[in-house]
Amino acid sequence: MRTIVADAGPLIHLWEADLLPLLRACGRVRVPPRVKAEVCANTGIDANWPAWVEVEPLTPADARTSVAWMELGDLHGGEAEAVVMAQSLAAEWFLTDDAGARLVAVSLGLEAHGSLGVVLWNVSHRLLSQEQGLAALKDLRGGSLWISDRIFRQAEDAVREICRRDKL
Repeated sequence: MRTIVADAGPLIHLWEADLLPLLRACGRVRVPPRVKAEVCANTGIDANWPAWVEVEPLTPADARTSVAWMELGDLHGGEAEAVVMAQSLAAEWFLTDDAGARLVAVSLGLEAHGSLGVVLWNVSHRLLSQEQGLAALKDLRGGSLWISDRIFRQAEDAVREICRRDKL
């Protein structure tokens, strides 16, 4: 099963759009405590935290590394801890909707995806139909996730192409 480490953004955005269960199908989701705290502070999900999103402490060495990333100013607390955890666990996916965190993750050799990628993965694995995938994209855009018109159109086109290709 794929190991996924997420920062707070995608968990918040998927929760806002009532799409968080889509992430469960993608793999084993793990987060550091600071990410859980950020998600709970922004959503009120604390009492209903999904058991399948595993919260794990950082090792002391990883905690020191995350502080160094924060001090550099490139990453916020949850992002720094999540990047370090993803690297330490050799996660197959690092999940973020933050451009800076994505750049850092990719520079460290991590495969980075975001909320849109979770929807597209579910469409490509036939867990969502074309109509459901397009609706999910609109639901994501209706929350706090900022998506440019260009990226939104590309995501819609990708859903249509995946579904068209699957019909062949």
